[in-house]
Amino acid sequence: MGLDRRTFLKTTGAIAAISAFGIGRAWAAEDLNWSIHCDLTGPAAEGGKAQGDGFRAYADWINAQGGIRGRMVNLTINDSTFKVDVAVANVKKALAQGRVDYLFGESTGMIQAITPENNSTNKILMTSGSFASELADEAAYPYHFVPGATYGAQLRMLVDYIKTSSGETPAKLVFIHSSTAMGRDGIEAAAAYAKELGIDVALIQQTKFVETDVSSFALAIRQAQPTHVIHHGYSLSVWPEIIRSVRDYGMDEVVFLGTVWQSEHAKIGDIKDVADGLVGTRVWNDDTNKPAGEMVKLMGDLVRAKNPNFNGILRLGFIDAWISSMMATKAFEIVIDAGQEVNGDNLAAAMRTIKDWDTGGIVGAPVTITGQQIGIGQVVKYTKDSNYEPQPMTEWVKVI
Repeated sequence: MGLDRRTFLKTTGAIAAISAFGIGRAWAAEDLNWSIHCDLTGPAAEGGKAQGDGFRAYADWINAQGGIRGRMVNLTINDSTFKVDVAVANVKKALAQGRVDYLFGESTGMIQAITPENNSTNKILMTSGSFASELADEAAYPYHFVPGATYGAQLRMLVDYIKTSSGETPAKLVFIHSSTAMGRDGIEAAAAYAKELGIDVALIQQTKFVETDVSSFALAIRQAQPTHVIHHGYSLSVWPEIIRSVRDYGMDEVVFLGTVWQSEHAKIGDIKDVADGLVGTRVWNDDTNKPAGEMVKLMGDLVRAKNPNFNGILRLGFIDAWISSMMATKAFEIVIDAGQEVNGDNLAAAMRTIKDWDTGGIVGAPVTITGQQIGIGQVVKYTKDSNYEPQPMTEWVKVI
């Protein structure tokens, strides 16, 4: 999946022509059908729209190069509205329309809902917007792969950081998580792990994914008097308001931490009043101003071509779509090169053989798929002094 400048100019020129003149083509039987399901209009649309943009950009790019081993990607994008029943209905419609070779799901709940039938009947290769620990279980989810490190692994990374950064000072930890499947994932195991490390877990609170009043949660933190608070399972609501309220109590020494969706580089600029000192996890490089490799640069070039005002920091949803597409492409290439039938069993088996894969800078270390996931991450910190650029607190490490 290498890319030189000549190829880039050729392919982006083709994309521009397709976009400008609406030139289409009849999809052939040998095309690869990708069914994408993301939240375009619901409570998680803030990230779901970026996922849709990422898949469109990737499909345009790969098709302009001649597709995957000569087979075009036939892309359809469906709005799940962040509701499992809507997502399931959309999947059924997609299957009724013909063969699906690869499927992307928007959430933990969606993948949980469609997996039993997928395991027994449909057998479609899948990735998703979820990093749920459960979804990396090969026995239960043999066709689903996580394009990063699971939530459980990310939470352990944060607990390890709390332990090492606290030194001899006793740490006191509060967990706040949403009531979604995403928010509940990994919390109990992380709390048990923290206790094993000698960290006092003072409080575990659950909130709705969206709350109109967070005062009671902030008050509970004030009463618990923690040194650290981990937020998990949110987008851009609830946790910033909680931080503001806790700071209003004068608790300026509390360190706030969050998993990947709570520490998104592209959105930190919108919440600078709560971002100073924020510690988070990242599973992908997102800075196209200082690209870590050719794929990061390519994504930036494509986004900038559509939006001249792009500041160079990619949305997580866009990268999620792109790295998921790269994973699917890699599996398709392995199967096609081996002369095998393109089906879910062969694609999943191919995915498990990926070793020491260079993702073009998206992941900060070579990728070997183990445990149904990429499983690599890094802890970073945002501060006013660093102009809210993420400062690495750890190396990129395998965390499964």
